[in-house]
Amino acid sequence: MTTQAPCWDTLINDALVFDGTGNRPERLDIAIADGKIAAKGRALPQALAKQVVDGSEQYLMPGLLDIHTHLDLEVELEPGLPEAVRHGTTTVLVGNCSLGLSYGAQQKDGADPVVDCFARVENVPKKVLSKCVDAIKWQDSKQYMEHFDELALGPNIAAFIPHSMLRIEVMGLQDSVSREPTEAELQQMEALVEKGIDEGYMGISTDGLPFHYLANSPNTDVRIPTQHGSFAEYKRLLKVVRDRGRVWQTTAIIENKIKLFRYFALTSGLLHGKPLKTSALTAVEFSTFKRAVYVFLRFASLMNSKLFKGRMHFQALGTRFRIWSDGVISPLYEELPATCKLNAVELEDSETRHRMLNDPDFIEEFRHDWYLGRRGWTLSTLKARIGVPDMNVVREPERLVFDGAPVTEWNGETFLQVMQRVQRYQHGYANAARSDAERDAFERFPDPMVDDADFMLHM
Repeated sequence: MTTQAPCWDTLINDALVFDGTGNRPERLDIAIADGKIAAKGRALPQALAKQVVDGSEQYLMPGLLDIHTHLDLEVELEPGLPEAVRHGTTTVLVGNCSLGLSYGAQQKDGADPVVDCFARVENVPKKVLSKCVDAIKWQDSKQYMEHFDELALGPNIAAFIPHSMLRIEVMGLQDSVSREPTEAELQQMEALVEKGIDEGYMGISTDGLPFHYLANSPNTDVRIPTQHGSFAEYKRLLKVVRDRGRVWQTTAIIENKIKLFRYFALTSGLLHGKPLKTSALTAVEFSTFKRAVYVFLRFASLMNSKLFKGRMHFQALGTRFRIWSDGVISPLYEELPATCKLNAVELEDSETRHRMLNDPDFIEEFRHDWYLGRRGWTLSTLKARIGVPDMNVVREPERLVFDGAPVTEWNGETFLQVMQRVQRYQHGYANAARSDAERDAFERFPDPMVDDADFMLHM
């Protein structure tokens, strides 16, 4: 009697298998050999496997593909990307939203583009970014792709050509945000996109969100380079992507709906000769942006119809979600002009921020922005009530929740709950303070604290 030698590397036994097609899960054994599924079924012979894994209390599914990440810097510091793979993600895409490292550090003429572009958009301290830049050894898009072969990667990785960095590569940082490209520069950008696609890039990424600003002087009130590109420039670069059958990753130009729909119509095969694969993603919350979201979805359906022959996928989370931020020091609050100025200040420069927060002119501007669309009878208020607000950032105190609060009891409570207790305390109800720590905190609030704008300014 002969025993067959093991021919599988691993046998996962009795797992609940989700096959990724939408079919109902079923309990199966899965055999793996040379990194591929070799067999599946029930009661597969364990003797044929070098390793047997008990999957009886586990889900087994294909690896997740994360199509929109900003792990460009993190993968250089920790190539295993444990925060991605521990959730079952086996492939990540980088170079999204026009930002990336494809062209190296790009430090020319005193400019520091990686720090300038990433600091406020990603809310990363400049000193951390500088360490990342110091580690960059490659000079062009080919070397960037090749350097991944030297890293001990956790997931697979793919990249887009980032439009902001492409403009900087060809025009220089300052010119990329202050003038139009020449014909020669446009041709050079087209050639670099073509070259990148030959090297394996997924396509090109752009960005239209109104709260993505440069971080270094003298451009702290200037948006990232991709937002300075004209429609004609987009059309030419995307023709290269269209002709090669690659992907355009972008975000919604939410502050100008007419411009948004004009740009999104670039997906149309009817209007432009051939469909353009378009991935339009935004972290918009349906409860705030109700009507507009469905307008976008209907527009995508129209573009993808047999008439317009597009290939557009508008993606947003279909549920409420939570975002952590250090108060208004967050890219999301760059949408408000007043808090945009706060975010323009260096992260470590708390003295300047405190000075601004006590400036009467700043306070007046902040109060105007904080209540735009939330009070009175104005066009902004009407638009907010019908689900197409001018401002999308969350400002309602009942929706803002403490985490890591200066008073431990506040953790998990809404700003509204704490604010109401402060107001009761200021009206003479000493028992509104539940502890000495809370009483000390209440004593530091301005008295009287009139509304949630006062509360937010103090916080």
